[in-house]
Amino acid sequence: MLSLPRWRGSRPLLEVQQTSFATALRLQDAPPAGLTGDPQGTHPLARRFAVYLNNVHHGLVQALADAYPVVQRLVGEEFFFAMARLYVAENLPRARSLTHYGDRFPAFLYRFPPARSLPYLADVARLERAALEVLHAADAPVATPEQLLALGEALAETPLPLHPAVRLVASRYPALDIHAANSGDSNGGGEIEDRPQSVLIYRVGPAVRLTGIDPTELQLLRRLKAGWPLARIAMSCPPQHAGEGLVARFQRLAALPILALPEEYRS
Repeated sequence: MLSLPRWRGSRPLLEVQQTSFATALRLQDAPPAGLTGDPQGTHPLARRFAVYLNNVHHGLVQALADAYPVVQRLVGEEFFFAMARLYVAENLPRARSLTHYGDRFPAFLYRFPPARSLPYLADVARLERAALEVLHAADAPVATPEQLLALGEALAETPLPLHPAVRLVASRYPALDIHAANSGDSNGGGEIEDRPQSVLIYRVGPAVRLTGIDPTELQLLRRLKAGWPLARIAMSCPPQHAGEGLVARFQRLAALPILALPEEYRS
């Protein structure tokens, strides 16, 4: 058993213990100061701590691999696990559950020099992170097209929030096509056009869906997310995107389960 000595300082004992232990895990060095082993144990303290340290880091690396299978497929297992170990060394979990561990991984990839030959890699990671967030997002009543029509004239002035299980990702690269070509049973073959892509990620039942959207739809959804009512969005649109074009886009998007019914209209 590993244990820490009694503490008589001004900081809470638990805080001191946790800080000391977390630092040792991050530095992957010697056991934290004051850590003692079982006097009756058969293994030296340093060896016991090394085993614990290895188990912790292996579990975190595997959690990253589970969260980013497409990234792993793009770079290969050996490169991915080496990269993941570096990430883990800088980013220990901030919560008890590993469900959301790795949320900083896309940002890590942006500044990771060995990945610069794949400039789209971080955006593909953003897609995978968004899909994981959508999978675990809270549920809420969805605004159906029928309910929206029932609002009548109030629809234009009513803010329509996005459902909690919705994310938006805009990329300078064909991130959605790259993701699709390297997901599941896809063999990654075929030509991919070099173009920017914006992606809407949402949930249908337990299934997560990723669909491409055009720049006008992205702007529309971003403004809905910011709390803009449709009337204000229409007033802000360039003439070529207002009127029937905006209505058609809204109707297409509203047919998807991506809008939450405002609380005042929930029965």
